[in-house]
Amino acid sequence: MKKYLAILALVIVAGLVGTVLFYGNNYKHDDRPVIVDLKKHNEVMNTCIKTALEKHPGAIVEIEMEKEDGRPIFDIDIQGADGKRWEIECDAELATIIEDTIDKG
Repeated sequence: MKKYLAILALVIVAGLVGTVLFYGNNYKHDDRPVIVDLKKHNEVMNTCIKTALEKHPGAIVEIEMEKEDGRPIFDIDIQGADGKRWEIECDAELATIIEDTIDKG
């Protein structure tokens, strides 16, 4: 009985690994915005960073570009000079702050 269970488990694992290997390269990250104009992208990102640090002087600990409600945003995490952590969302096309919250976690 144990031998059959071991063989069944091995077949299932092999099937899962094979599926990942076969389809893994075709996976599209739909939540990743496509950057078309690199110069504009960098200018907007720098404006977002500058604005965020003006509001909350400190250090950026993480910045990530993602889509939220179909719009590209920069998610900027700041450790303020006062020790508080801030989460800033900035529109990645307009360079405007759309959310500014303190991190309670």
